[in-house]
Amino acid sequence: MRFQTQVCAEFPHLLSYTRFVARMPRVLLPLAAYPRTQMGTWSGISCMDATSLQVCHLARIAQHRVFRADARRGKTSVGWFYGFKLHLVINDPMTSGARCSPSA
Repeated sequence: MRFQTQVCAEFPHLLSYTRFVARMPRVLLPLAAYPRTQMGTWSGISCMDATSLQVCHLARIAQHRVFRADARRGKTSVGWFYGFKLHLVINDPMTSGARCSPSA
């Protein structure tokens, strides 16, 4: 509740959690399609990076249910994690794209 009162001026139409969850199915497809529309044309020069999206601690993998079918164990330069990898690509005219994939 404290967060909502602090950011009320910046976000005057902030939704409650239950209204956000109710609206999520309606905006999920446009939200997922938006990065594809912003990718632009490929110029031959691109920068790519990946980061881990950890969904639970390694000790809790057996109890985790939400992403059980999709999440995988993965390794980064810092260590092991359980979740997804987010790949970001920025090409020459500074357009970007993102893709989330299971860890491998």
